[in-house]
Amino acid sequence: MCRIISYNIHSGIGRDKKQDYRRIGNFLADACADVVLLQEMDTRPSERNIERDVKDICAGSVFKLVPSPALEEKDGWYGNAVLSRYPVISNETLDVSQAGRQPRNIQTVVVDTPSGPLTVINTHKGLKKRERRSQFAKLHEYIGKRLRNDPMPLVLAGDFNEWQFFTSAFKALNKTLKQHKVGATFPSQLPLFSLDRVWTSPDVHLLKCKKLRDRKARHFSDHLPVQIDVRLPS
Repeated sequence: MCRIISYNIHSGIGRDKKQDYRRIGNFLADACADVVLLQEMDTRPSERNIERDVKDICAGSVFKLVPSPALEEKDGWYGNAVLSRYPVISNETLDVSQAGRQPRNIQTVVVDTPSGPLTVINTHKGLKKRERRSQFAKLHEYIGKRLRNDPMPLVLAGDFNEWQFFTSAFKALNKTLKQHKVGATFPSQLPLFSLDRVWTSPDVHLLKCKKLRDRKARHFSDHLPVQIDVRLPS
């Protein structure tokens, strides 16, 4: 069994306005996550140390961090990242930014699980509808090509920023992958919107899919984390 968590960590800032990667890293380790897909990882503030930020979110040496910056500045970077207890085989970033909008990307990491290689795709989509539609199309095309050229079990998750309750935005993607029901994840104190979503390839056996709703999960970010437990083909 492999446990994957997707979590928009809001730059590590909780509902108490406190920035603390250590408590988030410890929370993820205590949740027994094997792989974590992070959105809004931010190491830019000059008053902090990048190495300390990475060590804290990794819960010391529990995880290895694989960065995928969407934005790089003098003092650090902002974007997606994957944490893994497993050895990392590869890391790839595809830029899907739109002119005049906040930079966005698709991060693809292959990890070596005890059952064999697993592809995890981590992404954070834009705030505007037209921007997202273009990004969804690029994501679908990218996944289709990847599955054809390098077929292996695949998990897609992240913050898709799709606010509409009855959306057809994922129609094409749902023909390639299986979407799993998660429910509303934002805002964390009273979730109303299903922004955080997850899909798997047909060869991945889903054991459990749920949002984490305990006190810490509601407190550490403005999004709730999503957990999926999967079994990979042997």
